[in-house]
Amino acid sequence: MRKNKGYTLIELGITLTISSLLLGYALPSFYQLKLNKYMDAERNRLSHSLHFARNYAVNHQIQVIVCSSLSANDCDNKSNWYEGWIVFTDSNRNRKFDGDDKLLQVEDAMMKDIKATSSLYRQKIRYNSMGFSPATNLSINFCDERGSEFAKSIILNNAGRIKQSKPISNNVCE
Repeated sequence: MRKNKGYTLIELGITLTISSLLLGYALPSFYQLKLNKYMDAERNRLSHSLHFARNYAVNHQIQVIVCSSLSANDCDNKSNWYEGWIVFTDSNRNRKFDGDDKLLQVEDAMMKDIKATSSLYRQKIRYNSMGFSPATNLSINFCDERGSEFAKSIILNNAGRIKQSKPISNNVCE
């Protein structure tokens, strides 16, 4: 009697069909997972800069500014955080990078599909020597191609503390 040492064509076809069905269900989930990971990475990068600026302001007893910057030389007076941002000391308290100010951190633009914007009314984040960020609360909203349903945000309060959450409004990605 001869022993079979392989698979039949029918067994191979059934295995490939089941595998392709399972893969077809898994791939969209992996894509969503990848997009979530990219957005979380960019949100964490901005959060780290804000924590750094606050700690530097308290430890060195000096005012520190965080602002969006396309050129990495000065604030661009926009709310497009996805284009990059800078952190600098503001010794003369004019909220501009000049003279005796020290550039502490320069961050490049975010990944191309992620947009992070805040309101036009608060384009710069100022930390005083006590770590407070006096002004109105600030939300920086992160969006990608998936729209508002998957948006995330960073919320900064007057005490200078940040928290990561879902956006307060439903139309943040328009």
